[in-house]
Amino acid sequence: MQKYSKYLGIALGLGFLLIALVAFINGQPQKRDRQVYAQLKPYIPYKIEKKMSGLFIRDTNTNKKIEPSNAEVYKVLDNLEKDWGEKYLRREGNTLIVVNDKNETLKQIPLNTLSAQKYVHDFFGL
Repeated sequence: MQKYSKYLGIALGLGFLLIALVAFINGQPQKRDRQVYAQLKPYIPYKIEKKMSGLFIRDTNTNKKIEPSNAEVYKVLDNLEKDWGEKYLRREGNTLIVVNDKNETLKQIPLNTLSAQKYVHDFFGL
């Protein structure tokens, strides 16, 4: 029994390290194309803000707070942005079009690279 007790601390440490690593990987947001996302960012109404106990998401249109757990903030933000994209984004060929509630065109973003086209297809489903 004593020969196993000296390995117990190492095993527990490795176990907690593995659990922390899995939680860290699961909490990461989905990859984005920087150029396309930077052009979309002013039109997306969801912003991450800090509070004393962590993070929350604010809808700037309605000023509503969404308070998921800190481990799920980026997953919830991804889902909100995908839902927004389904409603306010259109794709015509290699152009991404941002529209408003009245279906008026706000911005046209050219998708010149394959990575930009793949991002729009994978993230927003367009």
